[in-house]
Amino acid sequence: MIKFEYFLFENFDADEESQNPNNPRNLLGQETDAILSLIAQKPANTCIYSDCSDKSNAFLVQKLIDGGILRLNGKTLNFDCPVFLREDAAVLHEAIAEKATVLVDLLESRITEIRICCSQIQNGFSIEQNLYHILCGMVFDGHFFDYLGAKGALTTSRHHPSGLDYLSVIYEKCDELQTLSDGLLCSYNRLVNDTCSLQSFGDANGNRFDFYRFFRLMERGNIPAELKDAEAILHENYGGANKDALLSEVLSLIQTGRCAPAAMNLLERFGYVQNGNICVPIYTPEDQKYIMEIEGIIEKCLGEAMSGTLNDLASSIDITAVKHGVDQLEIANELYHILFGLVNEELVLRGTVATPPHIPGEGRYFKCIEVYR
Repeated sequence: MIKFEYFLFENFDADEESQNPNNPRNLLGQETDAILSLIAQKPANTCIYSDCSDKSNAFLVQKLIDGGILRLNGKTLNFDCPVFLREDAAVLHEAIAEKATVLVDLLESRITEIRICCSQIQNGFSIEQNLYHILCGMVFDGHFFDYLGAKGALTTSRHHPSGLDYLSVIYEKCDELQTLSDGLLCSYNRLVNDTCSLQSFGDANGNRFDFYRFFRLMERGNIPAELKDAEAILHENYGGANKDALLSEVLSLIQTGRCAPAAMNLLERFGYVQNGNICVPIYTPEDQKYIMEIEGIIEKCLGEAMSGTLNDLASSIDITAVKHGVDQLEIANELYHILFGLVNEELVLRGTVATPPHIPGEGRYFKCIEVYR
């Protein structure tokens, strides 16, 4: 049986929907591996529904269809979301790595202009570290993503019968694909509301020690021993995983230099505060004009090239998702993640942005805070 890794891009509040039975995080896992394996091991359009569904798993198969993981075509089952298998790895590496280098060369032609713009942000951190958060994270995994969506180069949304809006991506667990799924700098973790965000950006090669993951573990009742003390603090002071209460204290600390001792304890515990002072970059509403100027430069520099690259790859690359007739714009979404992840790796290699530290068991990442008002 093939083992899979499941990635979700949610356009819903993960905290509010944590107990929703239609939340795909409550569906995807080991039980679905067996069903997906049967389909993965056969050519597209040849897996008969009755071969995958019996009395014991018919309900789960239907949930996978309703959730946009599988698609029923007459009597056959195909994948209905981007699925990447071991045999896709060589094609993906070869096709996308070459494209990424070309894009970085284009970007480097505007790097002086980008650095001048970034230098206007005075938060006590180097241009390279600020560019890591702004360029690699906020632009490539945020504003530029939205720009490409508006241009019709990819989709960032899929509404499901459940009423939830999300995209699903599935990778076979194997060394050949690991560097494209977990190993690239293309993963945002953000505990966010409308006032501010505690976030980290890096790869997914480990269990990152940040608030987003901590809150997800609390939802599942799966807190490891080393985080039991943090869980106790949240329960005793905020009644549990209350992100608004915690983020309110973060905003107070930024604006007044003070917050509740319990919040300070947690922020120290998770590495956002050291010796009572915030020790990660803070990006304020005043910084947004410079961030958007950088975004504008990237649009002019890479917009057409990136759109054309994604269209070519998603329509013609010889991979499982294309063979199964998965929506081209959903394929483009994940290919964009791989592409900008490889771009980010090249920017790190060239010293254009700071190099995130590798923390054993957690992967590579930097943390920061964004304030929205």
